[in-house]
Parts: sequence; structure tokens; C-alpha cells
Amino acid sequence: MKITAVNGDKLSFFEDLYERAKSKSDEQNAKMQKYLSQYKGSTEIDGDGAKNATQVRNITYELIESQVTGYIPTPSVTPKMSSEKNTRCAKSIETLLKNKRDELPFEKMNDIDERYSPIYGGSVWLIEWDNSIKTHSTVGDVRISCISPRKFIGQPNVYSVSDMEYCFIDFETTKEDIERKYGVSYEEAQETESDENDDDGTATLHVCYYRDENRRICQYIWSGENELVDIEDYYSRKVKKCKKCGKREEICECDKPEIEILSDEYETLDADVALSDGSVIPAYSPMIRDGEPVMEEITVPVVRPDGTQTYGIGENGESVPMTERALVPKMEKTVIPFYELTMLPVVIRKNTSEEDSLYGQSDCEFIRPQQQGINKVESRILEKIIKSGVYPYVPEDYDGEFSNEINEFAIRVRRENKDLFGRIDLEVDISKDTMQAERLYDQAKRILGITDSFQGQYDASAKSGVAKQVQVQQAAGRLDSKRQMKNAAYAEIDEIIFKFYLAFADEPRPAVYRDAEGNLQNMMFSRYDFIERDDAGEYYYNDGFLFSTDSSIDVDRQREMLWSENRQNFQAGAYGDQRDIQTLLIFWQNMERAHYPYARDNVDRIRLQIERLRQAAAAEQKIKQLGDENSEMAQEISNRASYEEYLKSMIGGQNGGIS
Repeated sequence: MKITAVNGDKLSFFEDLYERAKSKSDEQNAKMQKYLSQYKGSTEIDGDGAKNATQVRNITYELIESQVTGYIPTPSVTPKMSSEKNTRCAKSIETLLKNKRDELPFEKMNDIDERYSPIYGGSVWLIEWDNSIKTHSTVGDVRISCISPRKFIGQPNVYSVSDMEYCFIDFETTKEDIERKYGVSYEEAQETESDENDDDGTATLHVCYYRDENRRICQYIWSGENELVDIEDYYSRKVKKCKKCGKREEICECDKPEIEILSDEYETLDADVALSDGSVIPAYSPMIRDGEPVMEEITVPVVRPDGTQTYGIGENGESVPMTERALVPKMEKTVIPFYELTMLPVVIRKNTSEEDSLYGQSDCEFIRPQQQGINKVESRILEKIIKSGVYPYVPEDYDGEFSNEINEFAIRVRRENKDLFGRIDLEVDISKDTMQAERLYDQAKRILGITDSFQGQYDASAKSGVAKQVQVQQAAGRLDSKRQMKNAAYAEIDEIIFKFYLAFADEPRPAVYRDAEGNLQNMMFSRYDFIERDDAGEYYYNDGFLFSTDSSIDVDRQREMLWSENRQNFQAGAYGDQRDIQTLLIFWQNMERAHYPYARDNVDRIRLQIERLRQAAAAEQKIKQLGDENSEMAQEISNRASYEEYLKSMIGGQNGGIS
């Protein structure tokens, strides 16, 4: 995107760009506001001059909430090209991402995402690298936010974030936070304005991510008429250098240095970098030009085949090491380029796909006619009930009073006049109205593919537990498109997280995983493990990995079924002999992975029992070994005694012969 700022006035350029993009999205935002009101139980009836409903049966809220799930997709990473190193790197990426699922508040973000998506047709995820997140041994980490689509403004008529040249995100924050985060003065922070309320303590930030003419991602932030941030090449590392000497600020020796902020493209190694497989990236590497190593002639010692130094006789008869001239690769300091990011830090999760739309289809849109119809019918039912009642009739000359209060008055009449008093019951029939309301409700459920079994309600058509499970699975199949869209969005988020770590995670990042036996193991994610060197001698980052989600461990809404299958497999001997304690351990480990209550306690108990059996077997073996040693010693003593008796007899016989 080319910035055509008049007299360098970028603020006016971005304000105009924002207003043009926002005007194009006003119609979509109006629909989103209408869908949100519908979800919250609005009484509004569509149509000019239509009277608002007096009674709302909020089926929109009910059907959307019945779809809300705590399911968070599990990362799955595979290399594009199979090798031992690539497989090991894919495993480290996957482990890191799984740890991020637990570390970041994905449960909270998923909860709001599960409502944004069906209401608005999609949700917006913002992934950032925040250097203010620090620990004792690391600097920087990813920060993820789930944002309402009403706060996101994309480039008009572009329906994929990857194809956009720019996009805007609006944030509401405090002026104190602006002062801290962006380093502006107190006076500048106070000049910022809020577009949403009259609170003097808050301000609306307009954040623009855009691609420059070189396709680099840039960031521009303003509030009101105040420019806060203008970062070209937003993802690049920044270094402060002196214009005069070209050295970094920390080593500049100029009397009056002129410091400028430049993008840092390479890092030069000062020491060998150890990799997770035990190899190293050397601080000095062979110089390669045009695919061939550059050679130089140097003096090297002469060594024998066994590696020992050879010596000769010097001019004065002394022993001196022998040397010779040899061609060896010329060495240079290892220079590694920083990983370059080229994507906008935004991912959009669609509800269900729709042609020529940035977001997906809204559930509210498709069941709005049924919601409106039910509101009209329910209002009619209420009106009928209110206007119905019991009306008394009395003689014309009766001058008493009547009240709606129950048993408020007692009327005294003569027995012969009793028949002159009575009542007319104007009871109304609402059965057809109720039937129509239920008919509309069933229509809405069928549109979304939701059954009574899926909602956990009584379903007379399900005659058995298996039938009920089948109905739930069929309903889940109708909703599978939404889940696939969720999985696709999480896969994009995972890929961006990985690339952020390649670009900015200078220190190794610890992570834990469970091995095949269920034990926790440690590993370290290091961006240097992904560095390769091509034939031309250039170092580069291997980012050739495929990101998806592991659907095989999606136990959401199916945990009871998975528990049952585990029991069946155990009883069928699929894990081994049921009487073997190792088989029992495998069974409870599988139940633990399926989140069965107290399964972890059983795993620990069985492991303790296995350890006790192992110790008992070792003690028994030791006793047996000692017994065998004692038996051998007794046999040796017996053999020696027999041999001594034999010698005595032989010696005695010889003495008798001599005499």
C-alpha cells in the first residue's frame, strides 16, 4: 500500500482511509447489532410501522447457548519433508503449542468466541509478540486476544485477511495505559478521545496494520487527533546506530552521536550455539561463494596416520615440529538472518462459510423469521390471556360494587333472587397459538441441525441409550462444519505463534509433555534448532511444517462413549491379559487421557503397587542368589573335605608301603 500523505501528514491519510473502510462496513455492522439485540431478546418486530412485541420467547439465545462447547482444538504438527530432525522439530513445536493452550487463558477466550461466532458469523483473533512479558530467563512472549467483529474493519471487498493490504482494529483503553505502553507524555495522553463514551479517563485507539510497497507489515496507531505510534517494518528487530560512525549506540564513541533506529536483519554469533540434538552451530563457518568453499593456504603441522606430531632436526640440531603448506576452507564469523514475518497478525474464525464474505453465516440471520414469528405469537397469547376472564351479571337495579380482587366483596341476596346473579366465562382458546409457536421453534431447530437429544432434553423418539447417542452424533454431524472452521482457525493461530517464536524467542523456552507411560518429561524449544544452511552457504530457517488439529482426541460430548469403549477394549483383552497389572495400568492411563474422574489417583496407586512388586521381586531374587551362593559354598566345602580325606588315605597308604 502506497501512502500518499500530503506534506507528510500521515494522520489525515489514515483517518480518511479509516472512514472510507468504516463506511463500507456500516451495513454489516448494523446487521451485527441487530443480531446481537436478537440474541439478547429484543422486542423489535421487522417492518415499517410494525408494533413491538410484548412477549419474547428467546429461542435464539436457547439454540446458540446449546451449541456452546468447551472444546479447544489440540495442535498437530507434521513436517512437509520427512526426516529424523524434522520429525523431532515438529514434536517440539507441537509440545510448545500444547503448553500455550494451558498457559494462555484459552478457556476464557473460547467462551466468548463460542458466542461471537454464531451471533455475528465469525470472530477475530489478534496474535501479538509482547516484549513486556518477562521471566527470570526469558524476554517476550505471545499475547492473544479474541475480539468482537464489530471492532474489526477490513479492507473493503477483500474477503481473506491474507489478501488484505490493510485492516483496522479499535480498542478502548485507559489514558494511563496509553502513557505507559506507548511512552507518550501525560499531556499527550490526556488529549486522546473516546468514541464510545464520555468518560475522560478512557480513549479509543485506532490500530492500523498495513503492507508497505515492499510487502513489509507496518503499524500506525492514533487516537482523536494524536498520532501515537508509527512503525515501519513492524516485525523487524530495531537497533539504535550512530549516523556518523555507523556503530551501535552502546559502543559509539562520537562526541555528539546522531542516533537513528534501523531494522536489524542479521545476528552474528560470538560463540557456538548448542542444539537439542547435541550438535552445534559454530561461531565460525566455512566461507562459501557461488556454491563453492573459499580456500586459503596456511601452514599446518605434519602428523602421522595415528594423529601424533612428527618432528625433525632444526638448524642447531634441536628437535622441531615439522610443518607443511595446505589448502583449507577459509573461515568467517557465522551470520544468521533473523526470521522474517510477512502475515497480518489477525485470524478470522468463520461460523459457516459464505460466498463473498469476510465472516461466515450468522445463526441469528437464518432463524430470525422464526424468532420474529414466535414473538408475535407469544405476544398474541399474552394479549388473549390478559383480555380473557370472568364477567359477572346482575339485575338492572343492583347498585353494589365489584373488584378484581379475589374474595374482596360478599353479596347478600335473597334466595328467590339468586338466579338473577351469575357470571359469563370468556375463556379463550390458545391451543392453536401454542401449537404454532412450537412449530416455529421446531423449524428453527431443524434449520440449525439441533435435536432434543443434542440439547439434553427428553426425546420420545430415542428408545434406548444407544439410540440417543446416535441422535446426538447425527446432530453433531450437522454441526461439523462449524467445528471444522474452528479447527482451521486454531491451526492458523498455531502457525502464527510458531513463526513469532522463530522470529523473536532468543532464549530456549521450556515445555513439558507426557511420554507413552504417562510420565511428565521436559523439553526445550529453541529457534536455532530450525536453522539450516543451503548449498550457497546461506543460513535460513526451516519453517516447512503443516499445522492442523488432532481430531482423534476430541472427546467433547463423547467422553461417556469413550469411557465405555475403553472398558470394552479392556474386557476384550485389547490391552493384554486382564489379570496383568501392567494391563490395568494401560487401561487407567487411557481413562486419564479421556478425563475420567479420579483416574489419575488410580494410575498413581497402580504405579506404586508395581514398584512394590518390583522391589519384592528384586528382594526375592537377591535371597535366591544368596541361597545359591551358600549352596555353592557348602558344596565347595564338602568337595574340599572329600579331597582332604582322599589325600590322607593316599598318604597313609604310601607310608604303609614304605615301612
